[in-house]
Amino acid sequence: MIGLKRYLPRFPAVLVAVVATTLASYFLNFEGMGGKVVGTIPEGLPSFEMPGFNYDAFSGLVIGAIIIAMVGFMEAISIAKAMAAKTKHRIDPNQELIGQGLANISGSFFQSYPASGSFSRSAVNLNAGAKTGFSSVVTATLVLVTLLFLTPLLYHLPKATLAAVVIMAVFGLINLKSIRHIWKANKHDGVAAVVTFLATIGAAPQLDHGIMIGAVLAIVLYLYRTMHPRVAVLARYKDGTLRDVEVYKDLPVDENITAVRFDGSLYFANVSYFEDAMLKAVADHPDVKYLLVVGDAINQIDASGEEVLHHLVERLNENQITIVFSGLKRQILDVMRATNLYDEIGEQNIFANEDQALDSIYDWLGLDASGAACPLKRY
Repeated sequence: MIGLKRYLPRFPAVLVAVVATTLASYFLNFEGMGGKVVGTIPEGLPSFEMPGFNYDAFSGLVIGAIIIAMVGFMEAISIAKAMAAKTKHRIDPNQELIGQGLANISGSFFQSYPASGSFSRSAVNLNAGAKTGFSSVVTATLVLVTLLFLTPLLYHLPKATLAAVVIMAVFGLINLKSIRHIWKANKHDGVAAVVTFLATIGAAPQLDHGIMIGAVLAIVLYLYRTMHPRVAVLARYKDGTLRDVEVYKDLPVDENITAVRFDGSLYFANVSYFEDAMLKAVADHPDVKYLLVVGDAINQIDASGEEVLHHLVERLNENQITIVFSGLKRQILDVMRATNLYDEIGEQNIFANEDQALDSIYDWLGLDASGAACPLKRY
């Protein structure tokens, strides 16, 4: 088999270790001394049989099958990502889903269990030196030969040997340095990584339980993080750009204009925070006539966000305050046009950038935007 050493360079050492422990178990009567061995393994291959269809069975299994497929795919992708991070390879989730689906469809003709990725067996394969998918072909061939001819020879193989192979392989995938790096980059991601690791270890061998816990925790932490995005009240810096007055505390704010930047998407989890932040910015400057919302960082808006934005525009208009937007992305404008919010705001109050918006506001106010009296002046 040309090139086998490239794909599984450590396989002979693993094979020698398994054979040696099997022979030692046989001659030392390991089973007679109370040790656990693999025991009798059914030999041969399952027969080909067309799957039968029964409506009652289908209706009872369809929900469970969907859950199994989703959990299996999620587990396989999690394992693949762990392997890809170690080997620096790229994975394609779509191809993984196609491959897993075809494998299960093919296996259904041979009464197989639903197939998915195995963390322990993948780790053993990786640590054996596998480089490409051809290693799976080699493994399948060896399993086929074993099932047909070699199952009696594995009777005396100690289960501890299998456990040791799996433990050593999986142990090599634990990357504490990566966890420390994740923790330094983002505390929320670090918490999710640590909890997922501990939950997976605690839930073994049901690894999907640990993965589910990690996935749910990641979603919860994401929602928590995006519920209170950064809101910055802006004033013009000496180079002409708008800067956060919390960072540059000496910048004066124009009494006629309040400029605010919202660093997050507008969706159901943070729309109330957005509304409160805008109203607070207006309340802190009672004489303000224009509220400029710098929307460069708003990437998405859902129905809840559009509704709150609609109410905010109406509320400010009732108090003789005009709300002006700048830097809105196309997807935001598309939603506004579809819901008539664009007309409610007025095309004249939507600008490509904050400079155009400020120039127009000063024209409406009849003030000069260049002069020492103007805190939002341009240099």
